[in-house]
Amino acid sequence: MHPSTLLLILLPLCTSVRAQIPDSLVLPAATVTAFGAKNRDQLPAASLLIPREELRRYDRSSLLPGLNVMPGVRFEERATASYRIAIRGASLRAPFGVRNTQVYWNGIPYGEPGGDVPLNFLDASNIDRVEVLRGPSGGFYGPGTAGTILLNTDIDEGAVPIAIGSAEKVGIGASLTGGSYGYLRGDLNLTGKNADKQLRLGYQQIDGYRDHSDMNRFTAQYSQTLNPGRTTTKFHALYTDLSYQLPGGLNADQYAENPRQARPGSADKNASINYHNLLLGLTDERYYGRWKFETALYTSGFYFDHPFNFDYKRETNLAAGGRIAARRLLTDELDLTFGLENRRQLRFANNFENPDGTRPGDLNFSDEIISNEALLFSQLRYQPGAWDVTLGLSSSRLAYDIDRTFSVNDDRGETNFVTDRPLSVRLAVGRSIGDLHYLYASRTDGFSPPTLDEFRTNEGSINTGLRPEVGTNYEIGYRISYRGFSANATAFHFRLQEAITTFSDERGTQLFRNAGKTTQNGLELLAQYATSFGRNKYQLNLLGSYTYYDFTYDELRRGDSDFSGQTIPGAAPHTTNLQVVLRYDQRLEISVLHNYVDAIPLNDANDVFADAFHLVRVSVSYDFGKLTVFMSGANLLDQKMSFGNDLNPQFGGRYFQPAAGRTWQVGVTVLGL
Repeated sequence: MHPSTLLLILLPLCTSVRAQIPDSLVLPAATVTAFGAKNRDQLPAASLLIPREELRRYDRSSLLPGLNVMPGVRFEERATASYRIAIRGASLRAPFGVRNTQVYWNGIPYGEPGGDVPLNFLDASNIDRVEVLRGPSGGFYGPGTAGTILLNTDIDEGAVPIAIGSAEKVGIGASLTGGSYGYLRGDLNLTGKNADKQLRLGYQQIDGYRDHSDMNRFTAQYSQTLNPGRTTTKFHALYTDLSYQLPGGLNADQYAENPRQARPGSADKNASINYHNLLLGLTDERYYGRWKFETALYTSGFYFDHPFNFDYKRETNLAAGGRIAARRLLTDELDLTFGLENRRQLRFANNFENPDGTRPGDLNFSDEIISNEALLFSQLRYQPGAWDVTLGLSSSRLAYDIDRTFSVNDDRGETNFVTDRPLSVRLAVGRSIGDLHYLYASRTDGFSPPTLDEFRTNEGSINTGLRPEVGTNYEIGYRISYRGFSANATAFHFRLQEAITTFSDERGTQLFRNAGKTTQNGLELLAQYATSFGRNKYQLNLLGSYTYYDFTYDELRRGDSDFSGQTIPGAAPHTTNLQVVLRYDQRLEISVLHNYVDAIPLNDANDVFADAFHLVRVSVSYDFGKLTVFMSGANLLDQKMSFGNDLNPQFGGRYFQPAAGRTWQVGVTVLGL
């Protein structure tokens, strides 16, 4: 039995020790926004809330350690700044970016129509807490079969008041971090005297573990609360300048010979991603008697420059959209929420030859694309006494209009694609048992249409035959909280039709196809325990999590090959985490995390696997008051591993995207210079 699994069995036996859960592990119920609920203890859903302390503990440049410690979530990084998030194994169809998952940043719909989410536009400094909803969230959020992620910035975080000359007091916070492979990071936070406005600047660079894997990112975020009270309006602006190189996947021989090498040709052709992105968002919350109205509006635009091994892409993207929700308290026990969400995007996309990676060559094809996604949703919630009954209904529609204005293949013309889901249903029932226990069961529809990058792939094909994923999720959950101990367990059974999977052609271009029916069964466990001793001088926090997945193809035949009954690639059957955090005198903190990931199948035939690995992290910090110094180490066992490999490469066997061996970071944070 693995040590992390053993912890989940032993922790309930330790609850006789009187303790309180520390603030770093929980947040006030008022901050919870999932499904519009304010009491997280009575939420009939598989929800995880990850506060700032957990997100920053081991790596202040990435969400990866903080998310991966939680059950049912896997944050992946194939190359530096090439992020994926898999909720319940959902990276099957995401060779890059985040798909099949709805994301909201400070209440603003974040991502493109159809579900492509450029998570790397957001720096870790733009996120103070994360709430993850595992499983379909139809009836309240946009379409998806994996889950929903709510990202939030707290304007008053990361700064303390100081006086600058004769001016009013403002808050200031700064940090500087350096580490292995040329890693350098700097942050600066400036907060208004009433904590109603904040400017956050972040810069990060790294040479990278592999050849041709440099990354540079600069972000500037300005947030302001315009009129706090029963009517609250907030403004958010985010600018991102991001560049990173793509080393590419390796085959088994290359991986064994030298995991630090880049794929042949990647450096010669300067395979890389270059973005300039601007997002402006406005949220408004106001009350009228028994009514509450929440509005979020946004506009965004980015410029995209992408030389690749075989071509060169340049794109300009303009987008706008919003979400409006109205909540009516019908009685003290019954409330109704309904609303709409819309995302609209215009993209000018050009694909060129790539002669040398410095400038585009001859034009291959040029497209003008309009994408439009609409969602109508409603939720009725009934809470008589200890019961909680929720019924959610939603309807969604996605349309792509592509006008190919030029093509060397003479395939110019317009292509229209429309897909919809007239009705998705979410039914959840929960019940509190005393003050300690909570049980719930739910049945939720999942619907996920093809994203634009799946429908229109890099080499220029337009896949009008690609069908949306449709499925139904059945789930039961249990939570307990007693003194310093808390735990939750979730079991689910998910049947998916027309699952979208990825493969690559002989050039390495990612393509997509429907894979028939799948069955996905899983178990997710999380336990936390906190105690103090030595007259409260010492605080000890323990966390254990375990995830079990049994994901199989019910029906999958391609040509003469029958993959029915095979394990779906990309998801580890077993994942465990064990974390110990020891604090002394509220100043010294020592943290150790052990993460075990089972061997992962990388193709439909299940004859190529990523090896299992044990990842050990450690962090030490000391607070001198206004100054905190910290050091962290990752992969201390120097395991040969990856945070995300490629699935089903059609030619060349380029499965492997190696991660770094043992690495270190050291830094300092100053509050109130």
